[in-house]
Amino acid sequence: MNDSLITRDVFARHTDKDGNVHVSQHLVWDSDRFFTARRADAAKEGGKADIQQITAEQYRKERK
Repeated sequence: MNDSLITRDVFARHTDKDGNVHVSQHLVWDSDRFFTARRADAAKEGGKADIQQITAEQYRKERK
């Protein structure tokens, strides 16, 4: 097992199927894999569901 797993924070703008938006912070090992999985979840949810990666600055601004 790899004892040196490196995690990082990613920031996301989530849109639910009704178009409601919220932002969140996630601690992940692989950001590409994380966003690919979340996009698949959004596609299953249907409607306006989506996820977008955003910057830390955008996250702080939208969180207020």
